[in-house]
Amino acid sequence: MAIGLAWAGLVAPAVASDTDWTALRTLNIAHQGGEDEAPSNTRYALDRAMRLGSDMLELDIHTSSDGHLMVMHDATVDRTTNGSGSVYEMTRAEIQALDAGYNLVPGEGTVEGRPEADYPFRGVRLGEKAPPPGFRPRDFRIPTLGEVMRAYPDVPTNIEIKGAADTNVASFISNAEALAAFLNDLGRTDGIVVASFNDAALVRFHELAPEIDLAPGTAAVAAYKAAGVPPAEGTKVFQVPMDLGGVPVTDEAFVGQVHSDGYAIHVWTINDEPTMEELLGWGVDGIMSAEPARLEKVLCRTATPRPARPKSFPGRHCSRRASIACDVVPTALEVDGDEAIVRLERGDEFDSRCAGFVQLQNVPGPRGRFNFGWKPPSQGGPAVTEVTLRLSPEAQRIVHSREEIRVKARPYGAFPSIRRLTWGAHAA
Repeated sequence: MAIGLAWAGLVAPAVASDTDWTALRTLNIAHQGGEDEAPSNTRYALDRAMRLGSDMLELDIHTSSDGHLMVMHDATVDRTTNGSGSVYEMTRAEIQALDAGYNLVPGEGTVEGRPEADYPFRGVRLGEKAPPPGFRPRDFRIPTLGEVMRAYPDVPTNIEIKGAADTNVASFISNAEALAAFLNDLGRTDGIVVASFNDAALVRFHELAPEIDLAPGTAAVAAYKAAGVPPAEGTKVFQVPMDLGGVPVTDEAFVGQVHSDGYAIHVWTINDEPTMEELLGWGVDGIMSAEPARLEKVLCRTATPRPARPKSFPGRHCSRRASIACDVVPTALEVDGDEAIVRLERGDEFDSRCAGFVQLQNVPGPRGRFNFGWKPPSQGGPAVTEVTLRLSPEAQRIVHSREEIRVKARPYGAFPSIRRLTWGAHAA
């Protein structure tokens, strides 16, 4: 399946696909779809990341008991969902019935034991809360790889082969075989990188699907860095951390070594802005981040050149929608003549842009815009702001006839907060 983007047909080393990953600089790679910002590996997270400016998706696969490739980071469902048990001992239907947004706190990732209000995605999968506009409850379940690949046929994607446990080599090999069969049947070779910490899984995968690009495993990266040992055939991209177990891996010299040998380099998982900027200065080809909105902010601020957007996501980079699912609540309303003044409070602590619009529901009139900026209250950003809405004569009549007004605050790319407010004339 030709993906029809700028990389199709570019000259590349004579291995695997025709994708030239060194020409695709610089990629905003959404790690698990941005697991600090949205529920890990869900369709909501993946789709949201692309809308916010990401260029490439990163996801993980395990196999269900009935043979389906499930897009899931952990080998169990315990940490991220409302269920428990091994993915390998559950059917696809059992896994997909779970709420994959159950433990997600925006800006922090998967966290347990917090007040219920800290979990805005909890219950969406189960129909207990309305999904964000444009999404469905099923977008908050654990997807199959088939569902993801059908949804993003031209989006570059990194697929990591996982195992039931780090020591369970047989499960890595089995997953590698299942993934090879799936991708061979899919027929898409361009724009895909397969990775794993387990080198044996990658060797087996390449035997079965030699046209798919690889990123080497831990042992192969160590041999290449320490002694210049060439990675296995099929390798096109090095995907590496800054350090591993306290041992430095990525520095400017290593980036140069990788490029001089004709490979691309993607660095994971980077969530702080100084390191992002340092890596951009070294000329890395992509950065994986659990906070793709923050990475988009840095890429835009530094005017970093970017590849063409996939055709299925025609939006532009550096749009105003590069914001996080911040928590903005309308807390007070005053009406003075032809003006309605809405007081908004910001409750999150995530260091990223928080902007959107506010309006009176079922009242004709324009929306007002708010922008709390990038810094949360704990870092000196505003905790409160006011938005003034101009009321038409008809809107004034409606407002004055009601004791309560429904006010909606809608951050870009986030859940709206809707509250019933009693304004001055009707207050006790």
